[in-house]
Amino acid sequence: MNIIERNFFRLLRAGVYQQQEDIEPMSAWKWQQEFLLAQRQGLAPLLFDGVQLCNDQFFMRLTDEITSQWLTATTNAELRYQQACKNVAELLAILSQQQLRPILLEPWTTAILYPQPAHRHIPTIRIFFPYQTQGKKADEWAVANGSNATSACKQLLRYQWRGMNVEHRHNIQHLNNKLNNYTLQKLIEDEWLEGGTSHVFIGDQRMETLAPTMALLIALLNIIRTSLSEGLNLRQLVDLGILLRKQGQLVDFVKLQGWIERLRFTRITQHIGLILTGLLGFSPDEVPFMKPEAANADRLIGDLLKEGPHSNARFIRYCPGESLSSVAASITHSLGSVEE
Repeated sequence: MNIIERNFFRLLRAGVYQQQEDIEPMSAWKWQQEFLLAQRQGLAPLLFDGVQLCNDQFFMRLTDEITSQWLTATTNAELRYQQACKNVAELLAILSQQQLRPILLEPWTTAILYPQPAHRHIPTIRIFFPYQTQGKKADEWAVANGSNATSACKQLLRYQWRGMNVEHRHNIQHLNNKLNNYTLQKLIEDEWLEGGTSHVFIGDQRMETLAPTMALLIALLNIIRTSLSEGLNLRQLVDLGILLRKQGQLVDFVKLQGWIERLRFTRITQHIGLILTGLLGFSPDEVPFMKPEAANADRLIGDLLKEGPHSNARFIRYCPGESLSSVAASITHSLGSVEE
């Protein structure tokens, strides 16, 4: 890593996890590149939290112009978050009043765990409906009251409501490999029957969400699914770290490890753990699903800050079944999109 990337992760660890970091000296040009890199990753406000935490260090020499750019990006993020909170609370209240039992999913339920929740960019409201009848009614309401409603499949409806992107999900997560997906849906169903939910507050609105152990599994699966289609997503990795730091004491790691093994994702979750320890400042004790014999993860780490599309082929050796199924699903989707 070059000095810009090293300071990037130092500021990220300081801003998100409140860790003390020593910043290396950089020129004004390099600080400008640091800001642009943070902007591309959608993490500028979080890194600005790190800038402020480390601001009394001798080598923190930001020009007024760069500081102003960072402050503007952070202020804009805060204004968007305040409006979004009102919209989310109102939307969930409307759906709850109709007895549809909406379950709020990430990234909203993770964002509120951040030191500065308003600094976590949230592009989409994701809502899960555990029962088919209520889910159908929720979709009908969305089509009638939202705009630009599209259904990618029978399990997912996307629409806009008050300028925000919303997803109605009829399963929490879907895997392309049929055997893996059957296993996942079965363990989610079993966990649901055991009462596996929790609650969060956004403003004064109390909202139902996933229990910590299931939330951590879904966070891992989100990283895996995105890795196979687009490459590693740094915001998802930072979210996983927040869940471990803030709710790790509530997670049943024995159950979680059992789920990972049943889904045959042991190797790739080990490498995710190595990224957490190698870049985000976690100790091995904080990442129980990372085993000592896991190989070096430099190749995965190098994927984090690159721009452009990433091939899922590089992840085949970490989870071959899901990787190959993702390739097949991508090809099928592409063929279906070809005009006759």
